[in-house]
Amino acid sequence: MSIDVKVYDNGDHTVVVWLTSDAKPIANCRGFTIRQLKGGAETYLHGFAGFSDDDQLDPTAPWKHPLQRFMWWDYYVKPGDVVQYSVIPVVGDRNHLQLATTAASPLTAPLTISSQASPNISAYFNKGIISAQWVSRALAQLGPHPDIQGIIKTPNNPLRNELSGLLRERLLQLLADVKQGNGEIYAALYELNDPELIAGLKALGKKCHLILANGAFKPPTNDENKAVRAQLKGVVDLKNRIVTGNHFAHNKFVVACDSAGNPNSVLSGSTNWTVTGLCTQANNAIIVKDAAVAADFLAEWKLLAQAGNGYPPALAKTNSTARTMNVDGGAITQWFAPTNGGPDLEYARKLINAAKQGILFLFFNPGGFVQEDQPVGKWTLLQSILFRHHQDSANYDGSLYIHGVVNQEIKNLTTEQAGAGPSAAEAALDPEAKTPVTLFNGGKEPPQRLGYESMVPKNIKDVFHDWATEVLGSGVHIHSKVVVLDPFGDKPVVMTGSHNLGFKASSKNDDNLMIIEGNAPLAAAYAANIIAIYQTYRWNAYVEAHRQDPKVWHGLVDDDQWQTGYLGGDELAELQFWMGAHRAAAATASAATAATKPRVPQHAPASAKHGAKPVKHAATPHGGVRRKRSAVKKPVAHKAAKSARRSRKRA
Repeated sequence: MSIDVKVYDNGDHTVVVWLTSDAKPIANCRGFTIRQLKGGAETYLHGFAGFSDDDQLDPTAPWKHPLQRFMWWDYYVKPGDVVQYSVIPVVGDRNHLQLATTAASPLTAPLTISSQASPNISAYFNKGIISAQWVSRALAQLGPHPDIQGIIKTPNNPLRNELSGLLRERLLQLLADVKQGNGEIYAALYELNDPELIAGLKALGKKCHLILANGAFKPPTNDENKAVRAQLKGVVDLKNRIVTGNHFAHNKFVVACDSAGNPNSVLSGSTNWTVTGLCTQANNAIIVKDAAVAADFLAEWKLLAQAGNGYPPALAKTNSTARTMNVDGGAITQWFAPTNGGPDLEYARKLINAAKQGILFLFFNPGGFVQEDQPVGKWTLLQSILFRHHQDSANYDGSLYIHGVVNQEIKNLTTEQAGAGPSAAEAALDPEAKTPVTLFNGGKEPPQRLGYESMVPKNIKDVFHDWATEVLGSGVHIHSKVVVLDPFGDKPVVMTGSHNLGFKASSKNDDNLMIIEGNAPLAAAYAANIIAIYQTYRWNAYVEAHRQDPKVWHGLVDDDQWQTGYLGGDELAELQFWMGAHRAAAATASAATAATKPRVPQHAPASAKHGAKPVKHAATPHGGVRRKRSAVKKPVAHKAAKSARRSRKRA
């Protein structure tokens, strides 16, 4: 018996996953400790619970608080660190614990912590409210009633810096780099109030070309950015985009140009440029250093500038086709909204339906499920994902690993009008309910709906002893909009941007959706971020559901039977997914057929295999900018539509 270990890194933290080679329990094992080597120093990653209420952590032997699980997160890393890990069983009863060093896994290969997934693509995440245990400890040191709002608004405050993580640092660095290089930016922002980011924009002066929207229609002016708009007037090249009705100018992108005005990189993602966007919501940003991708975003910026406060038909018409560009051996297909008929969702849906190993996701305001008389084209991507687990679906795959979290808020952002929701049958999976956060463990089980009491589990410390009370607040907790497909497979896909991944966003809002195919390190980085958030909320839900139960779990199990729950059924399948076990099976199967069946290169994204090529921008006769793109045609699939109708009825 040996222990196999996988480590995934996203710049913010690492995920360590392990499994015995035979997937069998280890006799007399009371858990594991993770030996970490970093910068020549050795330490042990340990749990925060003992075998009883009286157990205290021994700083000379922290491994005596072992981990009774097969996955752990290391937040004690930072970019530039070089780390290695070894997983060691802890054996013996609680009074005679020992390290089983002879059964330890070999040290993993040296890993340099970095947000750089590939030479020209990097991803950044904040900590926000997700790492709330350490947040609550930090707040406790500030007194009984710390001013959280004041803290997150204060530049250079240590807690603000920790909450905003690498995300804030990279946004500021992007602005500073452009200024130092005498370049310019073209930005389209939905919300703006963070003092450091505002200062960074002001420092660029007229070389900051900013389309500033009016946010979420907050009365009485319906201009959430009114105050900062006044600050920036005359300082930067400001263009107002004050939209009305059921539209939202929802972009959050920045195009960076060199001193000659040539676009060379772009920042996109889910992050609003606000103090809450940086510090209290789970968000992400992606930076692509590629002239073609940057030029595509700049063309969209110019279209929005020409549109003023309106939505001319030409905007949706142009956005209804997309460019596919090759970057770092993979492909980026860039969509902008509004579109006509949702071709962006159709493209994404094809990839979702082709996923073979697993799907992970974070959604903010995806919208409710469509009613039975609505076409599949109006489904949210969440609905498409969950129906992969419905036996009547044409795309059914019951073995597919599906995990994700949905934060539903601001009803108008996702539904065009109030009124009838989904049918009673469909409502079982529909996230649009009176709960802020919903956990999805596939589409076969009812989702786990978390109310505000799970967002603010005030009794964790009282009932679960060494766990600190988590300060989660209320409202928007998860603002990322991300879908990851087959992150450890041959065709990994990441979907991210400002797009809420529903038909409302596709047809009515200013939005962008970046689909990256074939970049495995990027997919692993986003997957690591998603599973950390999922596991945090699952624990919060468990605490809230059982905090009044005296028989609920209060400590470690003093026998080796705790392993049984992890080494069978769905729990084992989850570990095998993270270990990439499907790769070995796929390799065996392909070897058996290699002699008779020519193999398509598996690293090539689907779009590249179909010959999609970048198309250059062309000037219009009116002096504007037009993007010529290869249109994505919608297939006519009567059988799939019929099957989907049956699935909606079955739900």
